[in-house]
Amino acid sequence: MITPRFSLDQDEKFLLVTIYAPFTSLENTEIFMDGTDFRFFSKPYYLRLHLPGELVESEEASGEYLADSTSFYVKCPKLNVGEHFTGLDMISKLLTPSGETDVTSKVEELESGLENPREQENEDDEEIDWYFSQSIPEEEDTMKITDSTVQYGYGFNFQRTGVFKNLLDDFEQLLDVKQPDTKNHRERTDERIKAEDTSFNSDHYLCDLYETEEINHILSNENCWQALLRTEKKIDNRHELLALTQTEQEQILALPRRFHKLSEEEKLPVFLTLLDLLFGVCYDERINSGESGTESGWCIAKLSPTLSACTKHVSLKKTLTSCARRSLIYPLYRHWDLTVSVWKDVISVLKVGKVAVLKMLLKILSRFSETEGYYILSQLYIQDYAVWVQSVPDSHFDSFSLAVEKTIKGLRKSDVDLELDELEEAAELTLKETQLEAVDKLSSAVNDQLTLDSDDSEDSDSSDDSDSSDDSDDSEDSDSSNSSEDGSDNPESRTGPKSS
Repeated sequence: MITPRFSLDQDEKFLLVTIYAPFTSLENTEIFMDGTDFRFFSKPYYLRLHLPGELVESEEASGEYLADSTSFYVKCPKLNVGEHFTGLDMISKLLTPSGETDVTSKVEELESGLENPREQENEDDEEIDWYFSQSIPEEEDTMKITDSTVQYGYGFNFQRTGVFKNLLDDFEQLLDVKQPDTKNHRERTDERIKAEDTSFNSDHYLCDLYETEEINHILSNENCWQALLRTEKKIDNRHELLALTQTEQEQILALPRRFHKLSEEEKLPVFLTLLDLLFGVCYDERINSGESGTESGWCIAKLSPTLSACTKHVSLKKTLTSCARRSLIYPLYRHWDLTVSVWKDVISVLKVGKVAVLKMLLKILSRFSETEGYYILSQLYIQDYAVWVQSVPDSHFDSFSLAVEKTIKGLRKSDVDLELDELEEAAELTLKETQLEAVDKLSSAVNDQLTLDSDDSEDSDSSDDSDSSDDSDDSEDSDSSNSSEDGSDNPESRTGPKSS
């Protein structure tokens, strides 16, 4: 657990507690106040204060989250109105419980027979007061741009450092690189590529290559932006697809109030990161027909080199190939034509303009809010991107889409460095050999059958000849018999009739 930075103030009726907790989930926040005890829990933060005066939890108690400062503001009613709490600036004392605080077990050797079993049972029944170890947090401005952020930064415009250093226990499973705060961008990229090479499954890829029934169905899907571009020669900003829903309006109102002004050098990396964010959500949209799936949050983050490995892209071509690699390694459906189709989906979003881009980013926010732990990625990247795109001219997205479209036309399987061409060629040869073996077996079986049929035919002919010979002999015997019966042995018959 991390002890968050906090500050205390008071008036006649309330103790005012401000807790700085930038990377937390609002849904799982718990606040408790009673007597001199104040507790705040919002993973990964925990704060327990031991106050000099008493509080009471009543209907007047309230709390709110200030998105601008990423802080919680809590109003705690005083039990005795008008009481002045002293020593609120003594932070160490407020974090230290009064009385016995050593929770480590003390081993004490007892003489046999002197311990009363009943007393021991009573001691075991006593409620245990558990304390998390708390320390005063160091003052850290993670938004300040320094030399270290240039080499080690991540988040929107790569302005954050040191975030994962304290949160790895809870969020290490989100990343493909270990301890990103200790690695520069080049080292993270190398580690990411090594992990991708290890994870690539050629059998899965070939299975999707040849068993295409589901893939063909997914490829036939068309997102709403492609349909809009196909039917509208010029996009009408009043089109119903571009209207913000009530949910989207509420999401925008909850975004932090910030203004991002980028230098010319900063614009390209920020746009390239936006590209891989859009690739992840467009892939998820296509395979789920525009609906949210149970693993949508995981899928979007896993396909994005930025979100899964704190990557900083250096060129448009590298961005395309990095996302393409991951789409052929990690998700359920791994097919080159699917990857190209997803990039075309991204191009359609950029061509429609910033409203379409904003809507897709808001979908990522929704998907991440439904997936445990992924809110930290929303706070590091998505929220700021949703704020920033609203100030970007549509002409920038249009020109960006043309650049992506031109680059994707030259994208080849060899660019992703997974030896796909060689793998497919080997599979084709194996398939042909298998087919030839099957043909040989079939031909052999047919020849064997023909031989058997020929033997049967010869046996049949031999039997027919024998039967014919027997029939001839019988016929001759019959003729002889008939001749005898007709008088051939009668003397008269042989000499003719007597003369009178």
